[in-house]
Amino acid sequence: MGTCDELFEALTLIQTKKVFHFPVILFGKEYWKNLYEMIETMAQEGTIDKKDFELFLYTDDVDETIAHIHKHAIDAFGLKRKHNNIKPFRWLGEKYLKYINPF
Repeated sequence: MGTCDELFEALTLIQTKKVFHFPVILFGKEYWKNLYEMIETMAQEGTIDKKDFELFLYTDDVDETIAHIHKHAIDAFGLKRKHNNIKPFRWLGEKYLKYINPF
């Protein structure tokens, strides 16, 4: 129940403009299907605005998820990835892995 409580708490904070640029993603359409359909019913009945669907992303697509997070949590704040030359600790058996930027 806590997951749904936190989900709707986050959506309410975004809806009431108490929180800005907060990405909410329902990842895994099959898992979230029943809840999404309930939200659709609420919109059809007029208990929520159809525009409220813009408050979250409902998807199975990893690239779409990354783009959504990038837009709402990185670009919105002008964040840039800092490139550090992190050296491995040989005494821990670490090997150098080339830095890969997922964005």
